[in-house]
Amino acid sequence: MRGLAIGALAATGFAMPAAAQEQPLRVAPEDMRWVAPALAGYTDEILFGEVWRRRDLGPRDRSMATLSALIAGGNTAQLTGHLNRALDNGVKPAEIGALITHLAFYAGWPNAVSALGEARQVLEARGITAAEMQVPTASATGRSGIVRKGAGLVARGPSTNFIGTVHVSARFDGSGDTDIGGATVRFEAGARSAWHRHAMGQTLVVTEGCGWTQSEGGPVERVCAGDVVTVAPGEKHWHGATVNSAMTHIALSGGNAVEWLEHVTDAEYARGPR
Repeated sequence: MRGLAIGALAATGFAMPAAAQEQPLRVAPEDMRWVAPALAGYTDEILFGEVWRRRDLGPRDRSMATLSALIAGGNTAQLTGHLNRALDNGVKPAEIGALITHLAFYAGWPNAVSALGEARQVLEARGITAAEMQVPTASATGRSGIVRKGAGLVARGPSTNFIGTVHVSARFDGSGDTDIGGATVRFEAGARSAWHRHAMGQTLVVTEGCGWTQSEGGPVERVCAGDVVTVAPGEKHWHGATVNSAMTHIALSGGNAVEWLEHVTDAEYARGPR
């Protein structure tokens, strides 16, 4: 049975995650398309279509380098999208705080302080709490830890990546050398994710209710509490609740990088087993 995924919520604004799909990339903001359509084309085709996909640097490293350049240059208007992209590419929330602190000494205190407001808005929108930013996690200390059911702010999945009501809670990171993180995700009846991919694959443990999942080219399959679903690295897939049943799962993935693609259409969703 093939698997599932949920990861970090999608980036918004100028730097939304590049989607390796059949449809042309559209990353450039609408103002750019209106004022400078040629620049929008370079943004879609070269910057995000080629440079961000080169393999000499991983997406996480590119995000850290980009955030450093934006903060050092005082370009806070571009931070929201790239902060979201960085989190989707596996940068941990505490690492963003550490990066801003480090840059204060090399790029100037005012530039670092100016980045704080944008960072806080992005992190709070993803359900990250102040306690999670200030208290070392189990992975940082090398000690064991417990993430309680419902821990942290419950964040609602954005409409860019989900259809219907989806809530994410109890986020966690791996410990020691383990780079596995995840969260508890609840889909209300009729809710589902968009098509997406995980570079390192995903494992899903269904804890309540029943849902549907589909990998590209395969059938829509029913999964219920107690089922464990896996998705191969880079495999395009979606998952969610059934038409009349909510579903909760714990999702695990390495690196937490997720590539969001197009929405699952009503016709695709209607093919679910009855």
